[in-house]
Amino acid sequence: MKFSRIFFSALTGLLTSLILALTFFHHSTFTSLIDRLFLVLVPALAFGILYHQTFPAISAWTRNLQSQISTPQFLLSFLVTLNLTYGAIGFLQPVLRTPFGMFLFAAVTLTLGTTLGYFLVQRAAESFRTGFLSKPLNIILALSLPIFWVALILNATQYPSMFTFEYILVPQTWMPLFLLTTLASAILSLFLITHYSSHITHYSQFTIHHLPGIYASTFFFLIELIIAHSLNHPALEKNTVLFEADAGPWMTILASPESAPINRAVHPLSLITIRPLVRLLSGFMGEHYALGGMIVVSLIAAACVLMTWLFVKRATNSSTYAFIFAIFLGSTATHLLFGSLAENYIFGAAALIFFFLLLQNNETRFSFLVPAGLLLFGITITNIAQGVIALFFNKFGFKRLLKYSFLVLSLGILLTITTNVIYPKHITFFFVPEDIAFEFNFVSPENAGVLSDPIRLSEPPSITRKLNVVSRSILLYGVVAPDVIESISEKPPFPTIDLKTFDVRTQTLASYRGFSNLPLVLWLILLASAFFMFAKSLRTSKHAPLMLGLLGVLGFNFLMHLFYGTELFLYTSYWAYAFVLFVALALSNLAEKTWLQWGLAIILLTLMVNNFSFIFSIFQALAPFYASAL
Repeated sequence: MKFSRIFFSALTGLLTSLILALTFFHHSTFTSLIDRLFLVLVPALAFGILYHQTFPAISAWTRNLQSQISTPQFLLSFLVTLNLTYGAIGFLQPVLRTPFGMFLFAAVTLTLGTTLGYFLVQRAAESFRTGFLSKPLNIILALSLPIFWVALILNATQYPSMFTFEYILVPQTWMPLFLLTTLASAILSLFLITHYSSHITHYSQFTIHHLPGIYASTFFFLIELIIAHSLNHPALEKNTVLFEADAGPWMTILASPESAPINRAVHPLSLITIRPLVRLLSGFMGEHYALGGMIVVSLIAAACVLMTWLFVKRATNSSTYAFIFAIFLGSTATHLLFGSLAENYIFGAAALIFFFLLLQNNETRFSFLVPAGLLLFGITITNIAQGVIALFFNKFGFKRLLKYSFLVLSLGILLTITTNVIYPKHITFFFVPEDIAFEFNFVSPENAGVLSDPIRLSEPPSITRKLNVVSRSILLYGVVAPDVIESISEKPPFPTIDLKTFDVRTQTLASYRGFSNLPLVLWLILLASAFFMFAKSLRTSKHAPLMLGLLGVLGFNFLMHLFYGTELFLYTSYWAYAFVLFVALALSNLAEKTWLQWGLAIILLTLMVNNFSFIFSIFQALAPFYASAL
């Protein structure tokens, strides 16, 4: 026993000293063998003596631990946290910069992640017996998310110009210190678990109650982060156009220290609403501010998934049903794409879902609704119409609605002026005719076939064509991704690729082929069923005002885009959420029916497969252009 104690202490001390010498003390720069030996062996002796003297206390503590914690559950929590921390260090390696930075990040993340994860694993183990995970369907849905994530990583790494494994690997030079930090963090987390378990349980009731929704949102954060790192590339400002999005300039506007002019009157408050949130994180990233932008955009996309869970769970009190629709929203084509691009659309979607959450909670106080309305208005001014429509159908009262509208508009004008004072010449004024007139380029018949494609009521072929374009864009494309149109042009100085769902020059619409027809048909059946159940229960359903508000939102977007815009897929984040919430409410009376849950799960899984292929096709199309832009 004494020999093993001495041997273990000496070996551990030697390993600790060697790791520190290699990582921090520039062991290789010492030319003398004697100096190298002393650099390693003297601290090793000190560490060895320290370990030897503390060994009895550690042994007693270890024996005591066996009666207080479950070893398998702790190991599972530790290994999951280790895996995520390992990838996070690779992702943030340019920001962490030094071994010490990595050590601090790894120590905090591993310790807190393992500690909190242990209690989540305990909860999951209980759930397998009598709770959420006791249903096979929930297990299948829960497993679909990590499978989707891993498949996405493997797919992305096929295109080195977009993503490589090095982005999520700890650098080799940091590995010894990382392993030492891992061991120390495991010990510290055991201490926290055994001494502060009651505090953790007390303050984690929300997490426990909404664990499936948090699980889904966490995985969609990880999924969006991989897509974001792949797509947010300098090529977006050189030779790549993604569905007419301005992701390249918006990354600079939102995340860079200097920002950049928006020069669009329709986003009056983005610089004082979205940018501070992005800069709160990207400010720590220095010259690598784009990483902060990617993380914040992915977090907002994850928040949309969590809010959908909260909305549906509150409406039905069915965890399985809410879990399905939370994953459904995250798996839509628009959410996967715009939840990863550094644009303002995912922020607008989050603001809209939050607004409906307030209405669902019967919120009528201006102190809540006015800031929420300003958020809608400030991100994209037309979104305030969605808020007003929702309030109208939720019996807000005409006088109060009028007062509310004037209040939001007045404050919006004042805040726009404030924004221009803080960021001179970065935005234009929506209340100045010349500034807002720029937006009419997208509805003017004079720009038809280039910037606009308005419906012409005097031309029957134009009516038919535009109805077809808008119907497909609103009903289908945002949820079930079609085969993308790839348009390549020889624009100096680079050949440019333009991905779209509608080519206004050739009047070509994206179509569905092969497997994509299956989720398309299933989605249409689901949508028709939802409308049928809505009509059947309109007079009796407690959700009727919310459903009418969601339908009003869809109707508003349909009418507006008959005249405004060409690549309507760009705006799908502003109505796809409404379809998901409407379907969830319309079928809510059947939420606990097993046959419906399995049917929804089948539709969801086919949707995930189809939209994974959509992202894959985007990667495949963009990879050569991203490579040429480097």
